[in-house]
Amino acid sequence: MTSNDDDLLAGITALTPSLLTTMEAFEQVQRNMHPSRLDGLAEFIGPFAAELRDAHEPFQTLNFPEHIAKFGQHLNEATTYSLRACDGIINSGGDTMAAMKAMRAQSRAQEILYPTANILRPISQYFLELPRREDNGLLEKLTVDRPGEKVGILNAENERDRRGGFSLYIPEYLDSSQPAPLVIALHGGTGHGRDFMWAWLREARTRGFMLLAPTSQQDTWSLMEEDIDLPFLLRMVEFVAKDFALDRQHILLTGMSDGGTYTLLAGLQEDSPFTHLAPFSGVLHPEISMNGNIKYARDRNIYLVHGTHDWMFPIETAYMAEAELEAAGANLTFRPIEDLSHTYARTENPAVLDWFLG
Repeated sequence: MTSNDDDLLAGITALTPSLLTTMEAFEQVQRNMHPSRLDGLAEFIGPFAAELRDAHEPFQTLNFPEHIAKFGQHLNEATTYSLRACDGIINSGGDTMAAMKAMRAQSRAQEILYPTANILRPISQYFLELPRREDNGLLEKLTVDRPGEKVGILNAENERDRRGGFSLYIPEYLDSSQPAPLVIALHGGTGHGRDFMWAWLREARTRGFMLLAPTSQQDTWSLMEEDIDLPFLLRMVEFVAKDFALDRQHILLTGMSDGGTYTLLAGLQEDSPFTHLAPFSGVLHPEISMNGNIKYARDRNIYLVHGTHDWMFPIETAYMAEAELEAAGANLTFRPIEDLSHTYARTENPAVLDWFLG
């Protein structure tokens, strides 16, 4: 082994665990996000960022040979975005919008890092649910090369400066001849499907379901005027069904904030193809009762999630939704999450999937 090889191995060995640890820690920042907690979150993430920066500085000077240059570039860029996410919290000065931008930088870090998952086992493990990270059979299946097959992350006109496209994740080991469940994850207001996909990719990769993350036609979903999003959502479902075997008994529509509100608005329709609805931190739109669509809640499988410390839509709105949906005859599971603010309850995903997949 040459001196340069030694340096490369040492640099990768130092940077990778620090990067993954920082990204895991940042998930705790996201879980505890609240305007009143930003100073404490900055204090929490600061040491992780400092350690990552110390590992990153010498890594940037390494000379990667051509055959692994792209790997080094991905690791470098993912670290840059992870540090940008941390700095967004550390330097937020209590600015909630700055903190929200930090969340998006974290999504970019994951997107850039993902192509290296089949190269380094610890990175592959990061993109799995915690109980399955030592599952050697699953890890091995994820490394099998399937040239020419539509697997992994597919983006359809979903660049971050565009609206109305979608990102689709097909697990790398999925048997295309067997019908698979589909989860459709709707971002919050001003969000983007390419970012929100990462709220569910780990679970899709672990459990083998297809994941669709659309981007709304406008800055948010059709909550006030004519519904211009539902026709596109329905077309996206049929697009998936055309190229992949779709289990039509297991199609989950879920979303966060405006995406949660729109989950109920789009899902409570007469001919809705969505078999399960899981709104997070949204509200039951008044139009659902006004136009009579609340009757389509009867026997509908709904998993309602809301934080007790939600500062945008207070928990009382969720209790009102609970009462109205139960009165309409929904098969309702209601999960008020203690101490959760208006942020995505990522830790609730496994319970939602156990409910959805049965």
